[in-house]
Order: sequence, then structure tokens, then C-alpha cells
Amino acid sequence: MVLLRGNHETRAMSEHFTFRNEVLEKYKEEQIYELFLESFEAMPVACVVNNDYLCVHGGISPDLANPEDINRKIERFKEPPVSGILCDLLWSDPVEDTNALKVHFKPNDDRECSYKFGFTPVKDFLKKNSLLSIIRGHQV
Repeated sequence: MVLLRGNHETRAMSEHFTFRNEVLEKYKEEQIYELFLESFEAMPVACVVNNDYLCVHGGISPDLANPEDINRKIERFKEPPVSGILCDLLWSDPVEDTNALKVHFKPNDDRECSYKFGFTPVKDFLKKNSLLSIIRGHQV
């Protein structure tokens, strides 16, 4: 079993959704909360299963050419920035079905960061990397 980091495994989101408050209430030490954050940062943000499936919390990025870019081009041991591959892996979303064929990438106004991606970039990414599908956990 591999646990992947999602967008809630960040300082900003854990504070916004009261995880920090819960930890401090239960353990009374900021250091315990900081250890949780270190654990979150150590979690992988994506994986390829059986050489067929890219598993990720959010989705793809216009800056992501292949799965190897995830290890080569991002530093996961930090708070995710508001743009770039790490942000997109955690926050990007597919466009609605009616627009999926028309849109490649467009700003993700709902999230105020990252992108929405259409069918064509997914198809191109899968074909280029000999993958069958992308499995995502973000609002499925």
C-alpha cells in the first residue's frame, strides 16, 4: 500500500481545516504538529502502478512531460507553491464533460491555483508514456 500526499497534507490546508488545532488540543505541543507536517512532506505525490496507471491526488500539469519529471523537477519536502508541477499534482482538476474536448489547460479559477485539464492533454500524456489511465483521488 502506498499513501499519496494530497492537497490537505500541507501547512496551509491543515491550518485552514483545523487539523493543527486538533493536534494542539490533543498533544499540547507545536512540535508534534511539526512532525505531522514533516511526515506529509515525505509522502510521495504520485506513483505509477503496474507500469499502466499514474496515481495522483489532483491531476496532470502542462509542465509534466513524463512520470520521471515528478522526481526530477519537484522538491516535495516543502510547502507546495501556488504554481508548478507540485501544485498541479495536488490541485489540478479535469474540465467538465461538455468542455473536455475543447480545452487543453485553463486556469483553475475554482481553486485559485493550478489548472483544469481537458481530454487531449490526458490522451497525449498517456500515449507518450505508454500508460492506460490516470487515477486521481481529488473530488472523485
